[in-house]
Amino acid sequence: MAPRKIVYKKRNCQFTEEGVIPDYKDISRLKKLVSDRGKILPKARTGTTSRFQRQVSIAVKRARHLALIPFVTKG
Repeated sequence: MAPRKIVYKKRNCQFTEEGVIPDYKDISRLKKLVSDRGKILPKARTGTTSRFQRQVSIAVKRARHLALIPFVTKG
């Protein structure tokens, strides 16, 4: 039996639609792009374009460094 492929629903980039640039100070938007374990979600899962995915990773890393969001969660 062949292994199952994970297929994600095609989504549109929220940054392109709203005309917003990922910013480390926008904590509510960044929390949606980080998993419950603290990992940055892939662009296939969130629907962001590669250009904005690179900016998201930089913004998340800056927010972590400034202790705006945690590196990992307890548990």
